[in-house]
Amino acid sequence: LTTLHLLGNQISADGAKAIATALMTNQTLTTLQLEYNQISADGAKAIATALMTNQTLTTLHLGLNEISADGAETIATALMTNQ
Repeated sequence: LTTLHLLGNQISADGAKAIATALMTNQTLTTLQLEYNQISADGAKAIATALMTNQTLTTLHLGLNEISADGAETIATALMTNQ
């Protein structure tokens, strides 16, 4: 599995945290689409933590969620440390 589309699935912070946990060890997923969900800043922070270690994800779509400026800043910081 290299691409996962989860658009409009009402994924909340808890769902985003579960996805983030999987991303920490996943070595095949390159594209993750999470638009049109209910991911909050807490969910975005969990995803950001996963991005710090994930080495395969190259495309992440988070449009039209509720991540807030704080969540976006956390993701941006994570992307600066991602290798």
